Amino acid sequence: MPATTAIASLAFQASPLLSVPMSSSFAPLQSLSPATSLSLWMTFANVIYAARRGHIRQMKKRELLKIRLTKESGVVTWPAHFLMILAWQAFVSIFPLVEPVARMFGLVSFVYYYPNANGMGIILEPLSVQHLKLSKRSKHQIRFDWHELSVNVGAAGRDGYRHPPSLKINAPHIDAPKYGIKHWPWKRKRNQN
Repeated sequence: MPATTAIASLAFQASPLLSVPMSSSFAPLQSLSPATSLSLWMTFANVIYAARRGHIRQMKKRELLKIRLTKESGVVTWPAHFLMILAWQAFVSIFPLVEPVARMFGLVSFVYYYPNANGMGIILEPLSVQHLKLSKRSKHQIRFDWHELSVNVGAAGRDGYRHPPSLKINAPHIDAPKYGIKHWPWKRKRNQN
């Protein structure tokens, strides 16, 4: 049973107010193959993502998709570019569920590429700062990133932070500049014993 049919079936079973019989209303959905259901969902999710992001950024959907699909020459390899597109599509597949929740908290969600650092991230940003330039908006973001960064591995100093030498790692981390969080958990104060 496709996921959409299963969810609809549960909704009808859970609510006596919904008296439409499953067989008549959702008969076309029951006959769809999983591949067709997935294709329809991804088309729906991409249209929703492009419409929402285009509205918020005040840009045409075509322009937005061009940014997402164009490989920056000399920065990212083709395999890395395709991997970023797949990761973006993984986020887009849940966007119709994530964005309404983010909106309840006054936030918008989107994916951002860091081609020079070989990575990307999911960003939550207040809706109220969308009119600002990127440098000002970035101070209010909460970012769930995965890209290359430099991490000090030397002894902890008096300030509680590790000092050089450093290693370059490609790892997941959280950034929230408004709360003083940068590259957590990799760059944080160490307990001094």
